[in-house]
Amino acid sequence: MPLTLLWLGDQQGRPKERIVIEQIKAAVNGAAGKNQKIAMFHFQVLKNADELAGIDPKGFCREVSVPETYATEFRKMIALARLMKEQGAKLISN
Repeated sequence: MPLTLLWLGDQQGRPKERIVIEQIKAAVNGAAGKNQKIAMFHFQVLKNADELAGIDPKGFCREVSVPETYATEFRKMIALARLMKEQGAKLISN
């Protein structure tokens, strides 16, 4: 049976991971002026944990233009998302 690949990108040919990172960067930078940068970082990583799993935390921080010290927060949110999934908890949006 031949292998079928599913492309999860956009019309410009960007992979889904790249799109998610660009959206997170915009949201985090937009929240900085409201003194909500770290809260938005937490929220975005938690919300997008499935797409971000397996990404190098320090590399992610560089891509999103936050200090590499945020890598610890990245790891915490990925772990929290995993725990929530194991416990059957979900994030819901309106």
